[in-house]
Amino acid sequence: MKRSLPEHPEEDPDVVPPHAASLAEALRAFSYELPTAIADLVDNSISARAKHIWVDFHWDGSDSVIVITDDGAGMSEEKLVAAMRPGSQSPLEKRQPHDLGRFGLGMKTASFSQCRRVTVRSKQVPRKSATRCWELDYLMKVGIWKLQRIA
Repeated sequence: MKRSLPEHPEEDPDVVPPHAASLAEALRAFSYELPTAIADLVDNSISARAKHIWVDFHWDGSDSVIVITDDGAGMSEEKLVAAMRPGSQSPLEKRQPHDLGRFGLGMKTASFSQCRRVTVRSKQVPRKSATRCWELDYLMKVGIWKLQRIA
């Protein structure tokens, strides 16, 4: 028996956001090697027209930290929040020639593939800096996409 679609499907939709912890863990499974993950993040610096990019490593087992710093254009607080959203840009959107991203997943998948906590601080002159953090253990605890604001 063939089912017909409602004449106006928007009248009674089911809103089904992805389960935060499950999707975040799935994004970890993209199996980036560390050099590829760092290259993906450095691509964001290049897209922001950075002239200098610094990659610093602090190895300490599960407390290891990688910090990528650049002198690129930076993002406003609103753009930072948008950039932290998984799938932040459609691959169908027109991009600038220097923009290497396509799916709005690169920063998240590259970072999550290597760590359980991703913190991004950005500053767009003359505004003050803004910082946001995805922490996978926190997502598992709260069960929804709650982006942490870091002072």
